[in-house]
Amino acid sequence: VDIPEGKVMQRNFIKAKEIPSAYVQRNAFILSKGDNVADIENLVTRVAISKEDQITKSALASLSPDAGISLKVSPNYRAFILDVNSNVSNLVKPGDKVDILLTFEAALKGGTKENMAATILQNILVLGVGSNLGQGLDAAGRAANSEREANAAAFSDRSVLSLALTPLEAQYLALAKEEGEITIVVRSSGDSKMYPMAVSSFSKLFSY
Repeated sequence: VDIPEGKVMQRNFIKAKEIPSAYVQRNAFILSKGDNVADIENLVTRVAISKEDQITKSALASLSPDAGISLKVSPNYRAFILDVNSNVSNLVKPGDKVDILLTFEAALKGGTKENMAATILQNILVLGVGSNLGQGLDAAGRAANSEREANAAAFSDRSVLSLALTPLEAQYLALAKEEGEITIVVRSSGDSKMYPMAVSSFSKLFSY
């Protein structure tokens, strides 16, 4: 397919094709027996690549914080930057799916108040954690990334998650942040089911 500049490469963008060695461009990606197309995934196009063009190493760059989170945002979605405790960011990784819970104080009839918890969003994709965008890095890149994260953690116990949300979901999460405490719940790999979830409260808990 035609691939625009600044696009994160995906497996379905490309197709392996056998051509005479004399026509192979300089620095083109060559798949030999045992090689994996995954070597190209998560790289970013420096320039537009037309359909049927050979893909060269000079046309691609590593996905990095300098490239920006916008490259990972799918059309019609937004990257919501959620402030979280660093303990959360140490466990959650780019590509994980999470549910988002809101714990809040609800006003009941008669003027009483009660703490409640509600699952407000389900099956949300984590685009990035801090400056980690899930990019493929060599050993030196991983070391530099780890050092950067460690230096940031030394001055703060907070980090951020970049979440892929629709514009409406982003509005709901922005409202929820102002009304109570947000909790991140990590899903099992491969679980994308949307579960009906009732609001929980202490009165329900102790009535069982």
